[in-house]
Amino acid sequence: MDEVKVVVAHSERATLRVGDVFLKVDADQARIDVEVEAMSLAPVPTPEVLWRKPPVLAIAALPGTTLGRLGGPSTGASAAWAAA
Repeated sequence: MDEVKVVVAHSERATLRVGDVFLKVDADQARIDVEVEAMSLAPVPTPEVLWRKPPVLAIAALPGTTLGRLGGPSTGASAAWAAA
């Protein structure tokens, strides 16, 4: 089994990464529904929804290079950010 990494955790949601899958655990199903709808409308690549079983949403990791990390310096080129 791959390592389980906690990506974000606070009182409203926890996001875990297991290999190439992100698990978003959120007790507010409406918030998950809005997120899935927003991803379907976005004009940029978005993760594939693998499955939904409340309170969990499983999405695939997007291929490519990380542009940056929250709270850290950007490692992506400005052209990459513009493309995203």
